Amino acid sequence: MYRFRTIAQVKYGHFKDYWELSKKMNELLRERGWTEFTTLAPVAGLGNEVVGEADYPDLATFQKESEAFQSDAEAMNLNRSFAEHIVQGSARTELLETIPDELA
Repeated sequence: MYRFRTIAQVKYGHFKDYWELSKKMNELLRERGWTEFTTLAPVAGLGNEVVGEADYPDLATFQKESEAFQSDAEAMNLNRSFAEHIVQGSARTELLETIPDELA
């Protein structure tokens, strides 16, 4: 299993707008049949940080959906609209892989 994670700090006063965009993005992902994200906020830590996580069964599925997303004009336009609500330079992504049982 692969977990894709996006992490960013939302500008103060913009959290509701960011949350509304997150819900719109998940609606679009659902319509396209792509993996939806779970949005999380730390209980403690950096103020106004948000974490979005999506789980994929394998790397091929992640790559297929990423390529489809990046070539979809509506998805990319919606994705770009997050920028006005994020502290510049705070966004980062991670891609995590589960440890196979034989290694654990």
